[in-house]
Amino acid sequence: MDGVAWPVQGAQAAIVDGSRVLLQLRPFPPGWELPGGHVERDEDPAQTAVREAEEETGYRVNIRGLVGVYSWSGLRNAADAVFLAEIAGGEKHWSIEAWRSVFVSADRIPRTAFPWCRQRVYDALARSEGAPPVHRVQPITVRNVVTFGTSWLSAPLDRLRRLGDRDDAAE
Repeated sequence: MDGVAWPVQGAQAAIVDGSRVLLQLRPFPPGWELPGGHVERDEDPAQTAVREAEEETGYRVNIRGLVGVYSWSGLRNAADAVFLAEIAGGEKHWSIEAWRSVFVSADRIPRTAFPWCRQRVYDALARSEGAPPVHRVQPITVRNVVTFGTSWLSAPLDRLRRLGDRDDAAE
């Protein structure tokens, strides 16, 4: 990217459908995330994103471009490549790595999304509208981990609040 070869250990597919991005609920540690996984030795990161998306969601995807490279700082020190993708076929399925998959808009990202996921969704949506690829350093600190852990305590309240919003809209 911009003449810099960033070494990456992980690759993700940001599967965009209009103004929504596919997130999946990972079981351990529990949290919402983009489909993806570890880049195998001598594997192209874009191919990793394609392979992992199909394994985890059931969808075959086409890569439309690079969203960005996300370097970690703090508790982790690797980097991930995130690719813009679109569904080319297949059918949604459950997997041991992804208990649930849903398309979400930028204003409906679950509170229980991993701390780094939100920015990647924003960047994927911007890239789908023509923005250039980005390089971001994403800090993962003890504070991030604690904040994320406590977000699960608020998730039931968020669900009740959304149900209340639907009831208000129906009246």
